[in-house]
Amino acid sequence: MMKVQYLGTAAAEGIPAIFCDCETCQKTRLVGGKNIRTRSQALIDDCLLIDFPADTYMHFLQYDVPLSNIKNCLITHSHSDHLYPEDLEMRKNGFAHLKERKPLTFYSDESGFSMISEVKNRYNISDADILVNQIPLFKPFDVEGYKITALRAAHAPESSPVVYLIEKDGKTVFYSNDTSEYPEESMTYLKGVKKPINLISLDCTEACGNATYVGHLTLDRCVELRKELFRIGVADDKTKFILNHFSHNGKSVLYDDFVKIAADRGFEVSYDGMVIEV
Repeated sequence: MMKVQYLGTAAAEGIPAIFCDCETCQKTRLVGGKNIRTRSQALIDDCLLIDFPADTYMHFLQYDVPLSNIKNCLITHSHSDHLYPEDLEMRKNGFAHLKERKPLTFYSDESGFSMISEVKNRYNISDADILVNQIPLFKPFDVEGYKITALRAAHAPESSPVVYLIEKDGKTVFYSNDTSEYPEESMTYLKGVKKPINLISLDCTEACGNATYVGHLTLDRCVELRKELFRIGVADDKTKFILNHFSHNGKSVLYDDFVKIAADRGFEVSYDGMVIEV
């Protein structure tokens, strides 16, 4: 069994967006509940973090995330809603009094690796507190018993974007936000996956919008991508498809509205705090 908790499920601005008065944001503030979304972050089995946004502290408070015990964090890309490395100074001795002083290790492609390394140097953060490894692409690596494979994402190239296959004990999660349809090299890798994935988490930033740009997806494009994943054999009728990473600029993006629309198309919709087991 693998447990996935969505700690935050929004794009950069959050929902409601931090400085916005649009209809979606006004309604979100009014009705609250699952419609409120913080910046994207996830947690696997209470021990493996995915991304480190500025809202990490909020998630620590709201969902009792055991940050002092977590030793590993995967970074999808270096945009600030997924990587806010300035907070890492708070793990230094004196700011944090830990019962067991083992480093928090980050795994990232080039841009995130450089940003974390720069913050370590700027704040004189030792390897006893923070480590960072630059990951290989398309080559599995081990993180405390998890087999991790980073594939290239279709997103802002300067942010070194990746999506992750995460495997353990015969279960596989594909965490795939901040990307549109995958680059050819990533599709080629997926075609070689031996068995259907248990959970596929897809970007759906624009919800029911009709955006065609590279970097994020809409519901219609997720439908077509799912068909392709079925066709190449990495998904089947038992695969759970979860839509994630939403912007207030999306159409019909409020959870209360979108969850019904997505269900009719065969998708579940993430919300902050959502726990799912596969």
